[in-house]
This record gives sequence, C-alpha cells and structure tokens, in this order.
Amino acid sequence: MSNVNAVVNDGKITNLTNDTETKKKDSSSSVDKEQFLQLLVAQMKYQDPLEPTDNTQYVSQLATFSELEQMQNVARSSDMQRATSMVGSLVTVTATNEVTGATTEVTGKVDFVSKSGNSIKLSINDALYDLDDVKQIWDNSYADARALAEEWTDSFNTMPTLDNITAKNADIYKGTLKTLYDTYQDMSIYQKTFLSSESQSLLGQYVEKFLEYGIDVTKSDFGQSSSGNSSSSNSGSSENSSSDSGSTNAGSSVGTANGTGSDTGTGVAAV
Repeated sequence: MSNVNAVVNDGKITNLTNDTETKKKDSSSSVDKEQFLQLLVAQMKYQDPLEPTDNTQYVSQLATFSELEQMQNVARSSDMQRATSMVGSLVTVTATNEVTGATTEVTGKVDFVSKSGNSIKLSINDALYDLDDVKQIWDNSYADARALAEEWTDSFNTMPTLDNITAKNADIYKGTLKTLYDTYQDMSIYQKTFLSSESQSLLGQYVEKFLEYGIDVTKSDFGQSSSGNSSSSNSGSSENSSSDSGSTNAGSSVGTANGTGSDTGTGVAAV
C-alpha cells in the first residue's frame, strides 16, 4: 500500500497526499477502492481519541463505496458489451485533432475493440477511437446499401465515356454494362437512393447507345438485338436464295451450253 500523509486539525483530515500523486491520473479522476481504503485508514488513524468516530459510520461508508464500485463495474461491463456489439457494424465517430483541436467525422466499419484499464477503444479504418466518441450507429441495411452503391459506382466508372463508345469496343464492354444493368434492376428503391442521379441517367443512355450497335443488354440472353439477328438472318436467306437461284441458272445455262456451243460463254458468265 502507498504511503499516506495527512494533515489533521481538531481530529479532522484537512489535507491528504500520497506517493502516487505525481503519477499520471486517470482521465476520469475517480477514487478507486485502494484510494478509498487509504482515506478510511487515515481517518481512523488521525481521529480525535477523545471523540472517536462511531464504527458504524465506517461500515456505512464502506458499504456505500462498495455499492458504488459495483455500479461502476456494471457500467463498465455494459460499455464493453455495447462496444463488442458494434464489431462489424458501420458507425460514425467524432475525431478530435489533438494539435489543432479541430473535429471531423469519420465513418467506417468497426474491426475490433481494444480495452486498456477503463478506456475502451474502437478500431475503425486502422485507427483507434474512444467509445464515447461514437456519434451514430448505422443499421445493416444502410451498410449493405452503401457498400453495394460504392461497388456499383466503382464498376460504372470503368466504362468509357459515351462519346468513346464505338461499334468496335461495344462488344468489349457489353459484359460490364450487362452486369451494371442487372444489378441496378435488382436494387430496391432504398438502395438506388445511394446512387447519384447522374449515374442512373447515364446508365439509360449507355443502354440506348449499345442498342444502336445491335447489343441489347436488357435481355437475359443479351448479345445482338433481334433486329440485328433478323438482318443477319434475312441477309443469309437472301444469300442462300441468290445462291440457289444462281445454281439453278447455272445449271440451266450449262445444260444449254451442252446443247449448243454458242451458249457456253453465257453459261460461264452466269456462274
């Protein structure tokens, strides 16, 4: 136990110091159990022997302090439970610059909780913050919506500008645009509020731009649009028809050529 020095006037303590005064005090500056016992011993030691304090008063003081200590322990335990419940959650804390005194708000996910004495720290974005600095705790739906919006936006920013979309590179970026479109369609109204109105408008313009090149990302089996497939099909049919017709004509010409030598040149020209 630390040495206690007391100044007693008329059997009452007017000053009390100990050899731990020069040490760094806890930020709460509260009296712990050891300090209380030191005070109690000093009070008993330096009491007026002619008018000693009733023993029941000491018992009452000790009981009161024990009750207070239990309440503090419960409060600290409650704080620790509250802190650990935040692990994995998105929170906003008020950070104070120790040099300038300026305050800023930091939002991030709580990675873990650190406890040192009566101090409880939260690890957010690789930095430690006091539990008392927590300003707001976001629910899981907010955290999920925000994370989804950030991921969607990062992917959207990899797309070239509309002016740089060409028939040649549209086929390269169609997979990315398809994923962006499908993800956007699956988002709830609440989740879409985390996207900028500009990016939502641009998404529609990208869809229209790709459609101009025969790529319809709004379909489950996207690729060439129906009009593009139809054109290809019609083109193929025309070629087949022309080919069949040519073959028939060629056959007729050849048959004619076999009949008369003067028609041979005409038959070869037709092929």
